[in-house]
Amino acid sequence: MSAASFDAELAALLEEITPDVVEHHERSGAHPGKLLARVLGTGLAGCVLDPAGPPGGRWRFAAAVAAIAERWTALAESVHLQVLATCGLAEHGTAGQRERYLDGLRSGTLVAANCLNEREAGSDLAAMTTAATRTADGYEISGVKEWIGHAPVADVFNVYAKTSGGGLGGITCFLLDAGAPGLTVRERAKVAGLGGLPAGDVHLDRVRVGPEAVLGRAGRGIRVAHPLFTQGRIGIAGCALGLGRAALRRAVAHASAHHQFGRPILEFQGIAFPIAEASTELAAARALVRVAAEAVEHGGGDAELLAAQAKLKATTAASQAAAVAVRVLGSRAYDEDEPALRWAGEARLLELLQGTNEIQKIAISSRLKFLG
Repeated sequence: MSAASFDAELAALLEEITPDVVEHHERSGAHPGKLLARVLGTGLAGCVLDPAGPPGGRWRFAAAVAAIAERWTALAESVHLQVLATCGLAEHGTAGQRERYLDGLRSGTLVAANCLNEREAGSDLAAMTTAATRTADGYEISGVKEWIGHAPVADVFNVYAKTSGGGLGGITCFLLDAGAPGLTVRERAKVAGLGGLPAGDVHLDRVRVGPEAVLGRAGRGIRVAHPLFTQGRIGIAGCALGLGRAALRRAVAHASAHHQFGRPILEFQGIAFPIAEASTELAAARALVRVAAEAVEHGGGDAELLAAQAKLKATTAASQAAAVAVRVLGSRAYDEDEPALRWAGEARLLELLQGTNEIQKIAISSRLKFLG
């Protein structure tokens, strides 16, 4: 598909994401599975998954996710999660695994979830307690993964578990079907924002799998998880760019239309300056995300550094823009049909996902020592 036809198809889809559609899903908590499949039906996943994909594919993906997030953050995050959960299969899957799952995941007819996070092992993967014990015919997996996006609606789970030793070298990734005996999902209650993106805890009670369930090599699961530290951060940054742009646009529209003392409040410095600062931060974030996406695409040595910087910058800028929107709207931000407060909550969530922003700062500082 040409860039022009892709853009036209995506633009037509975006027109269908009306405030009424968003409000329905946010209130009901229903996952927009049909919209996810239609977005992926444009071929968007190929921008990330295909080694011989279009030049600038990673940035095209981030920009598309941003455009979706400008209409609806939960759908954009769902698209990002789906593609991210497919990266390991696309790169490390066996012929049998790819034949069974890949087309469905690329098209969205199957939904995937990455099961990495645990209560005591969020960013510290070495502290993971979910374990896969060898059996005569495979493995037996037990443990609990918490706050897993897509879990209640997922058909396929990428489950990371300890198979040997300590540290990161003993982690293995397994591909599990939703119907596997011993695998249950407990849906989490709705949080502030992302109501259309269901999340849950994945409980694994002696789930038995054969060796064919191993994704990649046993003990090398951290290699399968590597896209989480590059593409994962680019995807979150894309969501943040769109959310921030929506919040900024809302703030400007209100400040232009609302009058005090006979003038639009946008003409008062107390309103104009925060909006100007937020717009500048978003513009800078967009430029950095593009640079980082290109670095990840080409596999440069600074890809992880730039991805962490992009995630930090974009999510911080989104939170700033959402906060400005709430301040500019004032009491109207609390109206039932006003999305500003939801954006503020979602922006804070984006600061936590794919490694908290504090973790991004650690990742950045640890790589800066190589600059000298």
